[in-house]
Amino acid sequence: MHSRIEITLFSKFEIKMNGEPILVSLANTRKTKLFLSYLLLHKQKAIPHRELFELLWSGEDYSNPGTALRTLLYRYRALVDSTGIKQLSNSIISRRGAYQWNPELDVSIDIFDFDEYSKIGLNKSMSIAKRKQCLKRAIDLYTGPLLPDSGEEHWVVPKAVYYRDLYLHDVMAYVEILKEEKDYDEIRSICHNALALAGPSALISMEEEAAIAKGKVSQELSLRYENTIVSLQKIEGLISDVQKDMETEDREDTAFVCEYGVFRDIYHLQRRLLARTGDTMFLSMLSMERKAKEEFEPLVHEKVMSSLLDILRHELRCGDSICRYSDNIYAILFPADSFENAVKIMERVKQSVSRNISEKEVMTVYRIRPLKNAKE
Repeated sequence: MHSRIEITLFSKFEIKMNGEPILVSLANTRKTKLFLSYLLLHKQKAIPHRELFELLWSGEDYSNPGTALRTLLYRYRALVDSTGIKQLSNSIISRRGAYQWNPELDVSIDIFDFDEYSKIGLNKSMSIAKRKQCLKRAIDLYTGPLLPDSGEEHWVVPKAVYYRDLYLHDVMAYVEILKEEKDYDEIRSICHNALALAGPSALISMEEEAAIAKGKVSQELSLRYENTIVSLQKIEGLISDVQKDMETEDREDTAFVCEYGVFRDIYHLQRRLLARTGDTMFLSMLSMERKAKEEFEPLVHEKVMSSLLDILRHELRCGDSICRYSDNIYAILFPADSFENAVKIMERVKQSVSRNISEKEVMTVYRIRPLKNAKE
């Protein structure tokens, strides 16, 4: 008999085989669980080592991140081997400089099943019966927020919002079908559960109110419903336009380069954020100097500074900020969980400068200071 593997990411992280939980000790290994969760969420692509490292050890710096990741992979595989679950023995595959959840593995993952049922249920070209069946399955699959134990992770938040919004779209589409059937008891039940699982929703609250009244909607409620739909459509379009306007065509896998005025605003914003989050940010000033007393020729100087900026963009991370403070100094703003790790980051930059800038008379000097939060 074929053993069925099911993975749950809604409301909790759980792996089951034939309905029974397996690999339960994953709950005690936070980084291994996060590592596995991220690969599952992005199972259709290979994730580079650097991306995984920055997600799991944000603010830390290691000379060999590949080793840290291999340790997590070893722990996961050892756990699988110890339980004798052969179906998961090749669940994570190694590619050149990357790891990936095996997309060919025969497992059921609730979020992807949810996506498929939603796609069919929201497709108005399908039959009403088919749509209703798929919408109900999608609604039943959404048992709560995505990975709630990891809800503070920045990469979980946008996915969690996406699935919540899709769930609410499914509920509204299902309710529209039920209204045609005058099944007010089911509408009330579905809306009540949706509000409990997904939180406040003006439209669903009004649908529940109408269902309690058995469809006898007052003129006031009907007008409020129509106005809410118009307002929601307007604000939905506005937020999409604002995001599109804010997004640039700059590469988003390298550090952010800006003018000093923008850098100064980012600095003040970070101080405010630190007062809330308790994280640690550092300001570093990096100077490029000649070893000899003579100054650079102007063209050579600009070539060297341009090369240094290129190194900074690629050695630092996409959330770090850089500006040119003066002719030969760059200012850098970046997070790190300790002063020692901040030093390691800047030392890595220095080593990269030594390897990549051909001017033999060049040397780099830097200083680092932690930011005070806005309340200090």
